[in-house]
Amino acid sequence: MSDLTPMDHPLAAPYFQEARQGRLVVQRCNACGALRWPPLSGCPECHSRDTTWVDVAPRGTIWSFVVYHRAFAAELKSQIPYTVALVELDAGPYMVGRVIPGPKPPAVGDRAVAEFVVTAGEPSVHWRIA
Repeated sequence: MSDLTPMDHPLAAPYFQEARQGRLVVQRCNACGALRWPPLSGCPECHSRDTTWVDVAPRGTIWSFVVYHRAFAAELKSQIPYTVALVELDAGPYMVGRVIPGPKPPAVGDRAVAEFVVTAGEPSVHWRIA
């Protein structure tokens, strides 16, 4: 088992470096142009290993969501209930993140905007219903 945190992992480190700056990035295959998240060492479309990290618009559509009534991790116990959504980015890839509580509960098809929240020194994407 590796001692690397997600922020230090060679495949994911560029994402976290940009997230610290408030920028949403995904991998792009330089051979076929396919965008992907999560990062992979090779393109699932054409198998090329030549990739670049590119900015994408921090907007998308909620594709699915779940409301947790039991903490997934001990540090989340005080935040019960909380919502996690799968968002289809306008650029194409899907990304998972917590939903920032708002005046109404989320629904499939709602538009969402990414915001970065830093917890214990690690940035993570959270979604605000637009």
